[in-house]
Amino acid sequence: MRHFIVSCLLFLILTPIIANASELEEQEISFREVPQTVYQQLNKNIQFPLSFSNNVEFDQIANKLDMEPELLVQKLILLTRLNLESNVHSATKYDDAQMLVNQLEMVITRPLDQAVLVMLKARLKARKSQDYVFAIDQYNEALNQVSSDLSEEATLFKFTLHEHLSGLYQMVLQPAAQLTHLNRYREIAYQMRNDYFIALSELELGRYYNRRNEHAKSLQYYGEAFRVGNRISYPGIKAHAQMNLARTYRDLEQWDEALKHAHDAATSFQALGQDSYTSEALTVIAMVYAEQKQWNQAIVQYLNALQVNERLDNEIGQGLNHHNLAEAYYNLDNGPAALTSIAKANAIFTAKNVKHYLVFNEALYAQILIKQSMWIEAIEHANKALTLAREKNLKEQELEALKYLSTAYRQLGDLASAINIIDAIIALTNVQEEQQSSPSATSELTEQKLKFDLNLLQNKMKEQATELNNKHFIIISLVSLLIFIAIVLLIALSRSSKIINAQREYKKQYLLEPITQLNGLRACLQRLNPDKIDGISTFALIKIEALSHSDTQMGLTEAANVIHKFINELSQILTADIYVIKPGQFACCFNHNIGADELLDAIEKYLAKAVLDNPAIPCFNRTIAQSDIYIGHLSLPLIANPDVNISAELHFETAQYAIATAMTQPKSAYVSLKTLNFAPATIFSAPLYLNITQALKRGIMKAESNQAITERSWPK
Repeated sequence: MRHFIVSCLLFLILTPIIANASELEEQEISFREVPQTVYQQLNKNIQFPLSFSNNVEFDQIANKLDMEPELLVQKLILLTRLNLESNVHSATKYDDAQMLVNQLEMVITRPLDQAVLVMLKARLKARKSQDYVFAIDQYNEALNQVSSDLSEEATLFKFTLHEHLSGLYQMVLQPAAQLTHLNRYREIAYQMRNDYFIALSELELGRYYNRRNEHAKSLQYYGEAFRVGNRISYPGIKAHAQMNLARTYRDLEQWDEALKHAHDAATSFQALGQDSYTSEALTVIAMVYAEQKQWNQAIVQYLNALQVNERLDNEIGQGLNHHNLAEAYYNLDNGPAALTSIAKANAIFTAKNVKHYLVFNEALYAQILIKQSMWIEAIEHANKALTLAREKNLKEQELEALKYLSTAYRQLGDLASAINIIDAIIALTNVQEEQQSSPSATSELTEQKLKFDLNLLQNKMKEQATELNNKHFIIISLVSLLIFIAIVLLIALSRSSKIINAQREYKKQYLLEPITQLNGLRACLQRLNPDKIDGISTFALIKIEALSHSDTQMGLTEAANVIHKFINELSQILTADIYVIKPGQFACCFNHNIGADELLDAIEKYLAKAVLDNPAIPCFNRTIAQSDIYIGHLSLPLIANPDVNISAELHFETAQYAIATAMTQPKSAYVSLKTLNFAPATIFSAPLYLNITQALKRGIMKAESNQAITERSWPK
């Protein structure tokens, strides 16, 4: 299913002309769901990198790519955005983004595209130098430029601007401004009536309130995101929902549920190839373990997240991982490891000048140093944390830094400084009101949690019902398929049985002589096969002249009756298997030795007294008793050597040679052929008649007959 969705999204994003708002929205969804795939396809589609120095050259390139120049501009803008995404992997993506920005400056003409270019420049600088204040100014400038544009394209652009601005204000620790843009972000999502964007906006608001420990509101937005997300089939949005559910359950100290959702999110992000979010999910897993004081398991997951960020070359992410590792090592009383990790984090945050992270890192640094009794270094880092906290107006961090300073000064014996710090703590404590949850707030949290749990239960029941329906459908389909297969098999078996029976009948008919339906030539050849011939001692071909034309002289029916009677009676007299070769000609296989003269005598005696025809039926020939008889006689084996195999056809044709010789005589005759012991097997090879004649002339084969046989009698 996921491959089908990706294919549809890619088709839309690479379609030559964007026809309507729906396709614009689908393009934006594909950008968020499968950025790496879109990035690769887009690079291939426009044959990036392009080389041009003016509009004329750009138009020529667009013409070569068979697309309108404006369409190519939009593809370059999209490619620039992709190069600035953390989930797109490319070693040169920031350099490529800079080149694309420079090229876009030459060809962009529309006011909307000019505003997009302002945003791209700001995002590029923020990515490279973490100058978030500059980025915020530029984003607001871009927002002002499109404020009066009500087109769908401009609305989507504003949606992205408010999303990025909320993230930037979070970076500079301005929650009020962040919330303003998140609310506008959500308003635009509902304005577009797109469930995907609605779910995204609800997730972001849930995340905002979750960070501020306002769990009641967080659950409210997460519950709505979860409900809307279940109406759509995009794996990315579901993965984000899973990760945020993990955070929520973590804060509610429901550890098993938190770990389940966090692992599911990590697996989903890995399948999607979104490594930056994979790292974030692994960090959530680590934090769940950390909340339970399972520091060793937390360290394993922090290290996994660190490996992902190192692969992505995400230095800020690495800094956060080192910060978290330092906290874990600190709680395990592993001072050296904690100092190593906190120093790495501090170096990254200082180099990147990210004060919103540095303030927390300096405080943890001071805490670790105090535990190691490194008082002077602790004072240095606590003072840095204090300065940053006051600059950012972070009262809790300011109070924490003052406490570390108080402890360090007292341990050094500098009581005057310690007293000054204590006075500052007292003053700050008096100003700062205690943040306590009111009964109404607790009640609200409980209500939202119950609503959320109910929503989860309802969705789970819907999923189970859908799954059950699917199972029923599958079972019904399988049963129907099995019934269909059974019917097909029965039909196939029935047809197969008919075919087998027909084949058997055909094989049976194949062996029979057509007129009499008795075993015929093919049955005889089958009997003479080398693997069956060993039981035969004598083979003979017999021609009864009076029966040669019985089919025409008596008619087929009467002739068949005569031959049946003849075969039955003669086979009993001779104790032989008799085969009908053609009218008047028969083949006899004997399991015992019988001489040709003995065979001729037995047949003559039988014919002398046999009554084969029906006197009541007219017949053109009633002289069977005086019929001439011709016999071709063979004593087997033809060759004494048992290793020599002679085919059935050659046995039969040798007997034909003998009977052909006998038929040259004016009255009944037999010819019996026998090879001498030294005769070569080559006699019985093609051309057979020529080879037998030569063998007879050379005296290596003998021919016996009751008549005078000369060379002129042999077949030519």
